[in-house]
Amino acid sequence: MKKYYILAGLITSFIVALVDIMAGIYLCVLTNGFCNWIILARQKAKIVTIKKKKERQLTVDEIRQREMEANPHRPYPNYEGGEMYK
Repeated sequence: MKKYYILAGLITSFIVALVDIMAGIYLCVLTNGFCNWIILARQKAKIVTIKKKKERQLTVDEIRQREMEANPHRPYPNYEGGEMYK
């Protein structure tokens, strides 16, 4: 329905411009403003997402400690005691 109002406004502004150019330009600008109002009325609000703070990266020692705690049945070397795989 709105597109018919826009079309009628443009045709009216063209016909009026044939008689009086300033009145035709005025009606054309008025119709353009109506079109912009329709476009802005159709837009949906943007949802703003809040960025979460990134966790710091784990160090090698922290990864090793988690791995040893998760799998106690595996034979891991004792780095604190000086024991190393050879």
